[in-house]
Amino acid sequence: MSEVNASFLYGQGARHENYELDAEQCWSLLGSSGIGRFAFAHEGRIAVYPVGYLVYGGAVYFRTSPKGTVSQSLPQDGVALQIDATQPAQKSGWSVMVSGRAEAVEDSAELTALFGQMTDEPWAGGVRDLFVHIRPEELTGRRVYLA
Repeated sequence: MSEVNASFLYGQGARHENYELDAEQCWSLLGSSGIGRFAFAHEGRIAVYPVGYLVYGGAVYFRTSPKGTVSQSLPQDGVALQIDATQPAQKSGWSVMVSGRAEAVEDSAELTALFGQMTDEPWAGGVRDLFVHIRPEELTGRRVYLA
């Protein structure tokens, strides 16, 4: 019997390994980034916006316009914030996603604490003084690398 090319049997990427990240690893990576993609439903479609965010008190927060698309879609269940990083030369990377309920922060004590924590200005122009709170219901992560 002749030898068979292993890449034919297993396909491209067969030498890649991947594993799920635990909650501690996910929170650590979330805390190290600060920039992610917020996915939510708006007028029957999925919208994905880049946001600068803050991990605080076991939740995720970001600022947006009080009259924008995001604020018009709140409160909402089933939203997600996703972050990732890749190293193409090493063919490796990771991804973390937190999903749950998003709602506007209205409590004055909570707002005071958040404004004290979040010092970076949002990248988008205009007034961005509405804090959105993502209450985590699911946290998942995965790391991929070349074995």
